[in-house]
Amino acid sequence: MTLRATTTGIIFIIFTTLFALLYAVTHHNILSSFQILERKQIAESLGRAENALQGELQGLDAVCEDWAAWDETYAFIQQPSDDYVSSNITGQALANLHLDMVLYYDEGGRLVLGKSHDADWNITDARQRDVARISPDSPLFLRRENSLRGGMIMLPDGPFLVVAQPIRTSEKGGPIGGTLVMGRYLDAHREQALSYQLRTSVRFYRLADSGLPRQLEDVAAALRRSGEYQIVPENDDMIKGYALIRDIYGEPGLILEIESDRDMHRQGLVTLRYNFISLAAIGLTFGLGMHYLVEKRILSRVTSLGAQIAAIRRDSQASRDIRVAGSDEITRLGTAIREMLAEMESAREKLAESEKRYEMATRAAKVGVWDYDFTSGALFLDPSLKTLLGYRDEDIENSLESWLNLVDPEDRAVALEVTRDSHRERSAEVIREYRLRHKDGGTRWIMIRGLVQRDASGTPVRFLGTGVDVTDLKLAEQSVRHLTREIITAQEYERFRIARELHDNVAQDLSSLKISCEAMFESLPKADSDLRERFAETSRILQRAITFIREMAYALRPSNLDHLGFLSTVERFCADFEEKTGIHTRFLHTGMEGVVFDAETEINLFRVVQEALGNVRRHSGATEAAVKIVESHPHIIVRVEDNGVGFDVSSGLNTAMEEKRMGLGGMRERIKLLGGALRILSAPGQGTRIVAEIPSVRGRTA
Repeated sequence: MTLRATTTGIIFIIFTTLFALLYAVTHHNILSSFQILERKQIAESLGRAENALQGELQGLDAVCEDWAAWDETYAFIQQPSDDYVSSNITGQALANLHLDMVLYYDEGGRLVLGKSHDADWNITDARQRDVARISPDSPLFLRRENSLRGGMIMLPDGPFLVVAQPIRTSEKGGPIGGTLVMGRYLDAHREQALSYQLRTSVRFYRLADSGLPRQLEDVAAALRRSGEYQIVPENDDMIKGYALIRDIYGEPGLILEIESDRDMHRQGLVTLRYNFISLAAIGLTFGLGMHYLVEKRILSRVTSLGAQIAAIRRDSQASRDIRVAGSDEITRLGTAIREMLAEMESAREKLAESEKRYEMATRAAKVGVWDYDFTSGALFLDPSLKTLLGYRDEDIENSLESWLNLVDPEDRAVALEVTRDSHRERSAEVIREYRLRHKDGGTRWIMIRGLVQRDASGTPVRFLGTGVDVTDLKLAEQSVRHLTREIITAQEYERFRIARELHDNVAQDLSSLKISCEAMFESLPKADSDLRERFAETSRILQRAITFIREMAYALRPSNLDHLGFLSTVERFCADFEEKTGIHTRFLHTGMEGVVFDAETEINLFRVVQEALGNVRRHSGATEAAVKIVESHPHIIVRVEDNGVGFDVSSGLNTAMEEKRMGLGGMRERIKLLGGALRILSAPGQGTRIVAEIPSVRGRTA
């Protein structure tokens, strides 16, 4: 995706997100505000409906009060007469006053007269079931002054508004003659009258009705719990409000429902629509303006900068004088790129010069570089490495198979060990030497030295290093090894000659001298004690000299090697070592039955054991030592170990070299002459172990 497309997308996403957030906030605020106003309007309508209902009750109370404070009514309750009934209790009178029932009670609470009407407003007696609901013990019948009561009672035919007034004279004097009760039904006619009066739909629902809709049941439950108005939107066009109407006994009796159009809600939606259009227009204007500014001030200049860089990439001869108009960060970026290109050009020239020097140096040093990727199996071979073998770069493919084909068949296993050991060995560096075929038909010794790179889990991922032509060094080593063998052979021969001379001549002469001295001593029986002591001391000195000469001869060349064999000689030497030093020395051998060494192998292995135990005596401070010889194909292993103080191997070898002590170095050279290797394992406080391994071919089965 281009920078321009990315920028456009970011601007679009930002403004879309902002628009969505603003719209969500304004949507919530506007609709919430209109909903609050709408609910307030419905609550006010419910209040007016309750007030209208109370007005009905008050109007009814005023009519009842007028009739109760009338002399004719007072006279009638004192002395009932048909004239009063026929002239006053008529259908027309009840219709004009919107009365559905009139009841007269005397002072004792007995019903004197009870009238109602039928559907045609003909006067009828009040039904007993209705009169029974207005008993003398109801709140309507209170005996004290100004204790009139009114309210609603639930009759079988519906809710009934009822009021009562004490019957008195017109001057409100004299004793109370009784009680006048008047009432009217809250029927459909009254609902229509209230709806017309309030300019909204009004309905009443009896809580005792079993057929209430589910919604009204939920509303009734909420009204009973809280006693507050319940306002329920039906849909986007209609909303309903509910109030609880209690009867004269204070018990819930009716649900007052008003229904209203959602003009306020629709006005909120219209306002929200205009708000959406306004926000969209403002967002689009600002978005286009920002895009223009970003395009003008940033994108076009970045595009110009990119075009100049692309031109330099396509044509190395193109001008590197990158320029960007302005004085802001993009201008400084162009300047930095121009300076970076100049530095890169300078670095490229220096790199070319360095590569040239590197090529000359690698050719002179006979060294080349290689790089192997374990993941892909790809191998890079430096042309200098191929030159060491007389090939050009294109003559040898950069693959592991092509490289292994050049390895001498006898050394191919060693070459394969390089990659295997890089997986197995935890050390970072791997060093191996093997022979490769030269283009002229000869062979070259190449020393491979590589570093293993591992990932976080320790798995090798890359193996890179150098290949060095060490043919001349190998030839020199062979010459040194041959010379060393000759020197050691000459040294052993000279030791053998000196040992034989000491044993056969010097030791024999000293023995003869000792015998002669003892004979002379025996021929002088009358010699004094002082002379005898001198002869005895002389004999002891001669014996010590003879013993020393014989031990020296044995040390120079152990004759037991010729008479007893290698294993018995080493075993006897260990016993003599323990006797002389007091260091408990064990000798063990395994798998050596029938193995016979040549004279060179025997004397060199014996010298290694001899020198190792000598070091134990001189330096270790050990109390125990062990010599173990094991035949474990393809090696014969000689191991000398002790429980002494131990030492740091690296610093110990360096110190021995500085002090020109050749014990360890001599052991290593002797083992190398036998085609083996010597390892020294030690650490301070952990004793010392010297392990010599030689090929099994150095020993033959007898």
